[in-house]
Parts: sequence; structure tokens; C-alpha cells
Amino acid sequence: MKNIIEITNLSKIFGKFTAVDKINLTVREGEIFGFLGPNGAGKTTTISMLTTLIHPTSGTVNISGYDLLNDGVDIRNIIGVVPQTFALFPELTAQENLNYIGKLYGMSSSKIKERSKQLLKQVSLYTYKDRITGVFSGGMKQRLSLAASIMSSPKILFMDEPTTGLDPQSRIAMREITQKLNKQGITIIYTTHDMDEAEKICDRIVIMDKGKIIADGTSAELKKLMIPDKVLEVKTEKLEKETLAELKKMHSVTAVHEKDNGILNITVKKDEHIFYELTDFFKKRKLFLEELKYLEPSLEDVFVHLTKKDLRD
Repeated sequence: MKNIIEITNLSKIFGKFTAVDKINLTVREGEIFGFLGPNGAGKTTTISMLTTLIHPTSGTVNISGYDLLNDGVDIRNIIGVVPQTFALFPELTAQENLNYIGKLYGMSSSKIKERSKQLLKQVSLYTYKDRITGVFSGGMKQRLSLAASIMSSPKILFMDEPTTGLDPQSRIAMREITQKLNKQGITIIYTTHDMDEAEKICDRIVIMDKGKIIADGTSAELKKLMIPDKVLEVKTEKLEKETLAELKKMHSVTAVHEKDNGILNITVKKDEHIFYELTDFFKKRKLFLEELKYLEPSLEDVFVHLTKKDLRD
């Protein structure tokens, strides 16, 4: 796949604060590209630059052959944006909102009618096309925002935390619609705080922190960035303090976290004999060992490992 977005040394400085610090990044045509990062990481500022809302301080961006600084109008004609909060007119009906968006893009009345009908059906809102959108649920508003963002059939769709605050059913619906749009050929830039969602929907993910990109890859590739130690889950009897202390002193064991119901998470060094050593440890102490298995790190584990646990404003 060719690159549809190419970013080189992109920066944005507000006074003495560097929000985005010389990032380099490519997005391939046709992929769902995930942006992860804690509050203040620089995600929103980066997306605001890519969607021409704010000007970069320095660096270059090429979007589908257009230069960000010189071809802003052309870029706006090929992108769509789904904001985190409802940005349409609550006093208008769903149909009226889409009519307005279509007119902004210079679409004919017949094209607006045809396209809005298609999209309202696609997001399961056609039955409510004549209802005032101010009374819509959060999920309905987000689906309408999604429909509005693709009225002009964009090549690239930016989605800024589109499932924040939605109930599980609405989140699943938004995710399924997003994946269908991607299969239709739309490249999607997806920002989210939901690690599980990112893992399910994104082909590739970058993690930003403090204005810099600190990781880039598929979910599987990012998991390989974890510390070299492995974590084993052990299901056994409740251990006495003395036994727990002995377990922690084993050569291959670096940490032991005792959970509920006799479950232990044991962090171990890479050692091909660790299963035998642990089995022998429990056997010698006549402790019943129900299960012993490796735990794969989650995307959240990777995120916390890379960005630390500090609370962000």
C-alpha cells in the first residue's frame, strides 16, 4: 500500500510549550490508523494540524499529494472529521443537517437526497430522519456525525474518540460502521483512549507522549516492546507468607503479585526450565497446582509501560 499521509519533522509550539515535537509518521492508504496517548500527549494538536484547523510551527505534511501549508482547500475537500462532541445543529432534523452539509460541499439537491438516504440507512437513522436531533441519544448523535462527515465521500476520515461516553451497544455499532467504511476504501485515522477498542479495530497504532511518538506498529508488534521478562499466571492454593517469600527468592522469579482466589501473577526471566522449576517448587511443598500458563501482555500493559502511571491533566 502506498502512503496517503507523510509527516516530516512536524512541530507545534504554543508560546514556551511544545505540544508536538518534530514527529515523523506515515499512514498507508486504506488502513485504520490508531492514535493513542494520555491527556496532553499531542494527539489532538496533531489531528488539528492534519485537518487544517491550526497551522504547524514547522515541518511538512503531504496528504494524498497535497501540501498542508499550501493546499488547505484541496485537503479539506478530501477529508471528513467526526469530532468527539456533537457539532451539528440540534434544532434541525437529521435530514436537514445532512442537507446543510451537502450544500456546503456544493452538492446538487438530487445528489444530497440520494446520498443522505444512503447514509442514514447505513447508520440506522433513516427512520428518524425527520426528528429533531437535539433529542437524539448520544449514540444516535455520533452516528449522525459520522454520516455528516462522509457526505462528500472523503478519501480520509478522522475520528476523534468517537465512542467516548457511549453505551456498549452504541460503541459496537460505531466500530462496525467504521470497519465497513474502511472496507469501502476510506482511510481512517482513529484516536481513542480505549485500548481494547484500538486493538480490535486498528491495523496499526502509534503511541504519543509529551509531544513525541514513542511507539509505532501493529498491536502484536507493540506488545513485543514490553520488558523482556515474562508473566506467568498460576492457579493454586492460598500461600502462606513464608512460602510466598521463598517463591520470590527463586533465581528466575523477579516479582510475585498475589491476586484473589489463589491466583498468582509471577514475573520471570526468560528461562526454558521455568515451568519445571515452578512445578517442582509447588510439588515439594505439597501444594495443588491447578494451572500454570504464560500471560500475553495487553495493549494497556504496553501503554502504561511506555507512558508510565503518572496522572495527566
